[in-house]
Amino acid sequence: MVMSPPYSVDVLSDPGLPSRMLSKVLIETDSGGAEGKYRLIHNKRQIPLRTDGTLDLDTVRGWTHKDEADLLVIITEIPRRAGRRPKLVGLHFTERLAIISLPALGWLGLHDKLRRVIFDSLDALVEQRSPEIGKARMRFGTVHEQHSETGRSAYIASPWWRPGRISMVLGMVRTNEPLAAVPKLSSVLAAATGTAAFGIFYSSIWEMADSSPPWRLWLITGCALVLIVLWLLFANRLWERAHQWGSLEESAMYNVATVATLGLAVAVLYLGLFLSIFLTGLIVIDPGFMAQTMGAEASLQNYVDIAWLAASLGTVAGAVGSNFDSERAVRDLTNGRRQAQRYWQREKERDERS
Repeated sequence: MVMSPPYSVDVLSDPGLPSRMLSKVLIETDSGGAEGKYRLIHNKRQIPLRTDGTLDLDTVRGWTHKDEADLLVIITEIPRRAGRRPKLVGLHFTERLAIISLPALGWLGLHDKLRRVIFDSLDALVEQRSPEIGKARMRFGTVHEQHSETGRSAYIASPWWRPGRISMVLGMVRTNEPLAAVPKLSSVLAAATGTAAFGIFYSSIWEMADSSPPWRLWLITGCALVLIVLWLLFANRLWERAHQWGSLEESAMYNVATVATLGLAVAVLYLGLFLSIFLTGLIVIDPGFMAQTMGAEASLQNYVDIAWLAASLGTVAGAVGSNFDSERAVRDLTNGRRQAQRYWQREKERDERS
C-alpha cells in the first residue's frame, strides 16, 4: 500500500486514563506543524487479551479493517515487557502498527511523554526505520531490534541506568487512579467519621492526645492506615498469586501497584477525616472549657492532636468491616482486576458464539 500525507491513523485506546490522555494529545496537536501530516481517528475500545496474556491483535485488526487506515496505534494500560525490560512501545513495521504501554511511561509528565511517543512512533512507521532517540521528540529509552512472525519489528525500553520496573509500577498506580477511588469509599468514610466524632466530645481523648508525643501519634496513624489497607486488600481478594501471572516477579509488580493504590486512596481519605474533625473541634470545643478540663491553657496544637488521635481511632474502629460502595468499584480498581475482566469478557463472548 502506497501512502502519502496526510496519513490516516486509527488510534485505539483502553477506556479510562489512556483515553483521557489521548484526548488531551489530540486537542493540543499542532495541525500546521510536523504533526499535521497525521490525521488521527480516536476509537475508545477495551483491547482484548489472549489466554497467554498477550494483546489479541487479530481481533483489533478486525475492528480496523474496514477503515483502511494507513497506520494503527494501540494505547493500552496493560504492562508489557520483553524479558525483564518494560516495553514503552512496540513497533511492527510490516503491519504499520505501534503498541504503546501507558504504565511504562511512568507517573510524571505522562501527557508530554505520550505525545512524543505517538508521533515518534508514527514517523518511524512511515519511514520504515527505528527512531533515533537522541534526535527524535522522545529523548528517553533505548531501541531494540527484533524479528516477529509478521516481519521486522522493534521495541523501545527504558535505558539500563533508569529503573524501568519502578517507573512501570508507578505508571500502573497512575492508571489505577487512586484519587478516583476515594469517593467510592464513602461508606468507609462515614463509618470512620461516626467513630472519630466521639473524640470531640470525650475529654479522655483530649487528655490522651495531649499526653502523647508526636512519635506515638505517628505510630498510631501508621498502624491505622496499614490496618485499613490490609482489610480492603484481603476482604476484596485483591492480592495476586504468582500462578495468575506466570512468575513471582510479575505478581509482585501487580501487588505493589495495588498496595500503593490503596495506600494513596486511604491516605487521602484519612486526611479528609482529619481536617473535618479538626474544623469541627474548633467550632464545638470552647478553648476556655478545654483549658478548665485539662488544667492548662488550650492552644491550636491541642486541637491538632485531638483531631489526629480521633481520626486514627476512627479509622481503626469504624472503617474495619466497611468496604467499597459497589462491586463494580472493586472490579475497576486495579490493573489485575481490570485485566481479569478482559479474560472473563473473552470467555463470555466465546460462550455466546458457541
